[in-house]
Amino acid sequence: MDTAKIRIRLFFCVGIVLSLLLLPGHCFASSGMSEAEIRVCREKLITEAKKYVGAPYVRGATGPDAFDCSGLVYFVAREAIQVQLPRTVKAMYGYSQIIPDSKLEPGDLVFFRTTGDGSISHVGLYVGNMQFISAASDGPNTGVILSSLRENYWKTHYAASGKFLGDSRLYEEDTALISGSSSSGTGNAFLDNLFFDANLTFDWSVFTEKRFMPNFRGLSTQLNVVYEGKTLSPGLGTMLRWNFGVKSFQIPLLFSLYFGDYVRAYAGPVFTVGTSYAPDTDDEIKASIFPGIIGVSFMTPSLTKGDVKVRIMQDINYSVFNNTDGAALSPMRSAASGLEFSTGVSVTLPFWMFFK
Repeated sequence: MDTAKIRIRLFFCVGIVLSLLLLPGHCFASSGMSEAEIRVCREKLITEAKKYVGAPYVRGATGPDAFDCSGLVYFVAREAIQVQLPRTVKAMYGYSQIIPDSKLEPGDLVFFRTTGDGSISHVGLYVGNMQFISAASDGPNTGVILSSLRENYWKTHYAASGKFLGDSRLYEEDTALISGSSSSGTGNAFLDNLFFDANLTFDWSVFTEKRFMPNFRGLSTQLNVVYEGKTLSPGLGTMLRWNFGVKSFQIPLLFSLYFGDYVRAYAGPVFTVGTSYAPDTDDEIKASIFPGIIGVSFMTPSLTKGDVKVRIMQDINYSVFNNTDGAALSPMRSAASGLEFSTGVSVTLPFWMFFK
């Protein structure tokens, strides 16, 4: 058998394996399940969840002795009906089939927005009679508790209901979030944890080598692909920057680490097009590729529309420049050339929105 045929067969084999790995592994795919079987699954979920009422809340815990909110749902689904749900609240939200409140049944999930930025941040298992079980981190009662959707706190922070049992076609004509979105994710835990973070900023500085005064340095746009973790979220992206201060166009490649929703640190190499000059002079300088740029961004709480977040951001970054012979610049010229502030808007949206 020649090499070309072997490569073709390997290509198709790898494709089939990857396709199987990406298939959703929950009961949506089981359109052949009878109503009786689905009802049994729901009862098992509720019975299992009730066993852990009173267990303590521990951030990141997935049982059996302690839980956080998504850890409880994750553990109960796995233990009771051998369903592997995504691990985080936001991924569960994207994974679930969002349903109208009128279709809410015991064994479905209820989601809440409990943080200042308006994002989906809490999940519980609905057990009927307007009650749900969840792992609460604060309030008068913490740990795994039974709560009512009629309680003022939960009623005002309620976001949506979702299901992961049964045939997803049941609600194709009647799915809508209270927040106005009708998204349901891809069904793949990895993809549902990915999101895009795009921003547009104007760049400025407070001094040049000759004088202290605010000055316009240019415009930048960034696009980052981020994998959402529980506390730290790594990202990879690029920036397009017209650096008016040094009169050149720059393309940094950014490796980012997001600390929650409000802080991001990043660094990476920088590729520069054109000749660079020290600000406010005609002295030629040379942009360094690596080390290239390092920076930190601070974001405000977001304005949220469905799953799209819009935030104001403030960025502080430093790019490395040298003399044309490779020698280091003086500290003052280095700071005047490389230190910049960027102010603008950040827009975050989940990866799965492009597959709706």
